[in-house]
This record gives sequence, structure tokens and C-alpha cells, in this order.
Amino acid sequence: MGDADFAWLSNHGAELFRRFAGKWIAVHNGEVIGVGDTATEAAEQARTKADDTDFILEALDSDADVIFEAA
Repeated sequence: MGDADFAWLSNHGAELFRRFAGKWIAVHNGEVIGVGDTATEAAEQARTKADDTDFILEALDSDADVIFEAA
């Protein structure tokens, strides 16, 4: 994870916002692996799909520009 996922988020931001506006998403290897109303929900969903991997949590909210890395 890392720079490639940040670049992927940047390059797909508009599309992701259309699909997941108001949600949190978890991203790993250029793929959305978790979606939720909260960061916790998205992270829990991501961990069921990729338990031993890092991922990025992103809030898709027009008022927020927050990116978190999670382990």
C-alpha cells in the first residue's frame, strides 16, 4: 500500500464520490474493499476481505478531505 493507493484515490476521486458520497471507503491495491457510514464500519468490512493487509480509509464527503492509513 502507499503511494499507489493515494494516486488511485486521486485519479478516481470524482467517480468514487458519485458512487459512495457520504460514506467511508477502505482502499487496497486500487480496489474498494470496504464501505460504511463510519470509518469503523468500512474498516471492519475491509478486514473481513483483507485481514492481514494495510488499507487506506477515505471519507467521501464534500466537507471533508481526510485520508487515513489503517493496519
